[in-house]
Amino acid sequence: MIEYFLPLQMLCIIQSGTPGPNNIMLTASGKNFGYSRSIPHMLGVVLGFLSLLLVLSLGLITVFNQYPIVQTILRILGSLYLLYLAYRIYFSVNTQDDTKSKPITFLESSLFQYVNPKGVMMAITTISIYTDHANFEFISSFNQGMSLIFLAFLISNILAVLTWTSIGVFFNNFVKSKKAIKIFNGTMAILLVLTIIWINFSII
Repeated sequence: MIEYFLPLQMLCIIQSGTPGPNNIMLTASGKNFGYSRSIPHMLGVVLGFLSLLLVLSLGLITVFNQYPIVQTILRILGSLYLLYLAYRIYFSVNTQDDTKSKPITFLESSLFQYVNPKGVMMAITTISIYTDHANFEFISSFNQGMSLIFLAFLISNILAVLTWTSIGVFFNNFVKSKKAIKIFNGTMAILLVLTIIWINFSII
């Protein structure tokens, strides 16, 4: 079983931990709102993605495979929402001023997982590979493969959200002036836009 789970876990860590929309937004949230106020955002990423895995395992992945237009529509909607979030990050202010900006909520973060182009693609890819029990002697059924995928992504997503939010909190120790905060938020917003472009071109 370790020969199956270890490569799966490493794949999930790499996919969850590399820069992407969730991780960029968590870094910005950690800097602008601190750790405790970012917890709903973090929980939304972890639980929202696990719910996406569940929905895909119940049949949505078949719909995506048979009707690619559905996935294309979701990718477009997700990209537009990411542009909106980039706008929110750019105009975010420091944690002391609650009147101008608020952290992303648990519901927003959870629902975003369903239109996050990177997240949807890595979920489909992982499910397609690691539930193929005909080619993996370590699992005997689709459900067993999905159970291990759930566990692997639970571990990797918790590590990712804690790490990237902590990076943002760490930046808060150095980025104090209004000009520096503006530069930081602008950089995060630009990185998010570049991520949108990269994801769409790599998929196309």
